[in-house]
Amino acid sequence: MPPPSGYHATKTFAYVGDYGYYTAPAVASPGTSSNASDYRYVRYRGVSGKRVFVYGAWGPSVPPPPSGGGDACPHTHASYGVWAYWELGITWFGPSTGWFRAGGGGMSGVRNAKGECEHRTDTSLADIDARFGWGREFESFDFRLYPFVKELVVGALSNTHGWGTCKVPRGGFPACHEPSYIIGYTLP
Repeated sequence: MPPPSGYHATKTFAYVGDYGYYTAPAVASPGTSSNASDYRYVRYRGVSGKRVFVYGAWGPSVPPPPSGGGDACPHTHASYGVWAYWELGITWFGPSTGWFRAGGGGMSGVRNAKGECEHRTDTSLADIDARFGWGREFESFDFRLYPFVKELVVGALSNTHGWGTCKVPRGGFPACHEPSYIIGYTLP
């Protein structure tokens, strides 16, 4: 940290019940990779002394499958990572600070009983490739017990292959980086 592509937004939690909901990017664009610089990052400050919930999620709705088959839902994927910044008081060598990876997850689309496309970490696609389902769908932290944690950074990327709301250049790799929801909130 800081992330290679900078911060999309910074939110300082001022009170219990405060939140920061972001959509990034605003519109889909053709993608050729899923590198750290392709993710969008939101910095959440003021987490010390609070219970905090964060996650990254798929943004746009995925249309129902056409009558001829070819469902786009399993071709949609969202992943996010969470990093925490900690700071301890003065030690013999001065203040001690650092970052650690605090969680995240990779999700793939599955149709629920109502026919909606949901993104889950536990899918049959994870049996094919671990990248299609890992981690947790959201992260919760109780920083009332760990006041030395000062901020969280959530990075998210939603991508799809074979379907998407962006126009992929002719002859290019058929992938779209779709909008992701990057969400953080506090509770009592």
